[in-house]
Amino acid sequence: MNGITELAKLLKERNNQTEYSPVFGKIIGLPDTKIQVNEKIILTEEYLVSCTAYKQQDDEGNYINLNKTAVLLPYSADQKYIMIGVLL
Repeated sequence: MNGITELAKLLKERNNQTEYSPVFGKIIGLPDTKIQVNEKIILTEEYLVSCTAYKQQDDEGNYINLNKTAVLLPYSADQKYIMIGVLL
């Protein structure tokens, strides 16, 4: 393989970034947001941007989404996530 072909392959690999797929986590803490993605990863508000009002409370002041499953989409190299929604 010549140098030009090798360079072309390297550029193609660099441009073909992996796709992001949804991640699921459990909301384990509110109002100080904590979402457990797996045994080792717990996300706080520092790592989230939300598209949903997940901190909603009922008439008695209880957080209605506590212990529910959050749908998250990773979006940057800084390991940040967009919260797309909460599964009912």
